[in-house]
Amino acid sequence: MNADSGNLALWRTRGGVIALATVVLVIGTSTVFLLPGGRAPSADSSIIASASGPAVSASTAPLAPVQRTLLFQVTDKEGLAVANVLLASGGAANGGSLIYLSPILLVPVPFPTPLQSTVGASDTLQARTGVSMLLGVRVDAAVAFNRLALAALVDAVGGVPIAVRDSVRVTDATGKTIETVPLGARTLAGVNAATYALTLQPGESQAVRMRRFAEVMERVLASLPDDIESMRQLVLSLGSLAKSTATNDELVETLMLVQAEAAAGTSVEVFLPVTTVRANEAAVIRRPLGPALVESLLPEAKLSPGESRMTRVVLARAGASAARVLGATASLVSAGFTVVDAGRRPRGETMIVIPDADPGSVSRGAEVADALGVPRSVVRISGGISPVVDVLVLLGADASRL
Repeated sequence: MNADSGNLALWRTRGGVIALATVVLVIGTSTVFLLPGGRAPSADSSIIASASGPAVSASTAPLAPVQRTLLFQVTDKEGLAVANVLLASGGAANGGSLIYLSPILLVPVPFPTPLQSTVGASDTLQARTGVSMLLGVRVDAAVAFNRLALAALVDAVGGVPIAVRDSVRVTDATGKTIETVPLGARTLAGVNAATYALTLQPGESQAVRMRRFAEVMERVLASLPDDIESMRQLVLSLGSLAKSTATNDELVETLMLVQAEAAAGTSVEVFLPVTTVRANEAAVIRRPLGPALVESLLPEAKLSPGESRMTRVVLARAGASAARVLGATASLVSAGFTVVDAGRRPRGETMIVIPDADPGSVSRGAEVADALGVPRSVVRISGGISPVVDVLVLLGADASRL
């Protein structure tokens, strides 16, 4: 088993306390069990015993407390989701979490697409599904506000107190300034708060804009109504300015939990670590820190094998050429799978790892092998602590010879 325990994640609470937490991510496959005799996997395949103990079927795993998750997005004037945060509340893991996501983060829908471009898609679940597949967690609902909805939300809570350290200017096509949020500490009303949170100024990084959005969100969430009837009226007042995959009652219930945690100052805020690519026009999750951070904050929202809408295939390069990885990705997507790039792993033989001996898992492993054109005998059953969701493919240097 390979592990990296030397990464430090920066966490921020509402009270401004900075905490450093060591996070650990298992990046190997741990123990794997071979299907006997190298036969093609089938629903009734037995498993060879191992010193690590038998693999646990997903159906027999004990039920854990559940965290509720809500993807909150805000679109700009062009309809791009330039502000994104995954809210988690409830469960026994912590006092609530806010994971801010870069708008240029590539999410599999199923082809890698910047998160900001998923809101206007005809598939209203695209953003929710893409984030869920990338992070390997349930996203129970998604809500998308436009700029006016964010402004209305800020006004509904009486504005947000912000110490503006760098003025924010909005210019027209000729370069003329048409709106300014000046320096200084003040309470920003709705329109100014939306400008402050959503504007990307020339030469500015996405991270800077995300920090401004986080300032606004932190104060809005803590100031939401603390009684359910007022919260219901607030949600209803937004009307068509906000689109949600949840019902109003579901949204109200989730926001009540989020408000209580934010007001108590127990919420943890993090910015998902990313690496920018394509001349800063796209970003990918930074491994191993990003997945480790998500796992530490959302342990009760982790996807179970077979739970996602589409089969999730985590593809890692374990010695195969870049061309072979691209070809494998195309083959898997064409076969109807969603592929999540897991970067490089130690060199080794090609292996398809499934979480358990459940017939559904065995079937998914066989289907992935067929899509890749490799023998079903390379399918293995994981004996690791963290279950594979749904299939892990380690593409070795031998892939082209199989």
